[in-house]
Amino acid sequence: MRIRLRFLLLLVALALSMPTRPAHASAIFISADDNGHEFTFVRGDAVEISLPATSGTGYTWQAEPVAGGSVKQMGEPEFRRDSAMPGASGLEVFHFAVGASGSGTLELRYLRPWEKSAPAAHVFKIKFTVP
Repeated sequence: MRIRLRFLLLLVALALSMPTRPAHASAIFISADDNGHEFTFVRGDAVEISLPATSGTGYTWQAEPVAGGSVKQMGEPEFRRDSAMPGASGLEVFHFAVGASGSGTLELRYLRPWEKSAPAAHVFKIKFTVP
């Protein structure tokens, strides 16, 4: 009986001393419907934000820098058209990588880059936490 108890205690001690595994990273897809929401990301997550845009108008979505560097934009955004017609609407798609713990706001503005003093036509904003 004592040997079984010692063996059981040894197994429990080993289990408690094992490092915990971090949660698995995943792909997170965010759309305009998520504007104003809060998210919890895990380090290693890939975040894709798709926002409606119309080519040929001069308007484009631009991501504001995220303080702290916990979420970073990866590459340039891509435009996915709804149709092949010139001036067609579609989605402007941004990719972000979650790299460090922290919290902040991810903000994108729909504007004409050359109109420096004009306010953005639309603002998309989410809050996030990376434990």
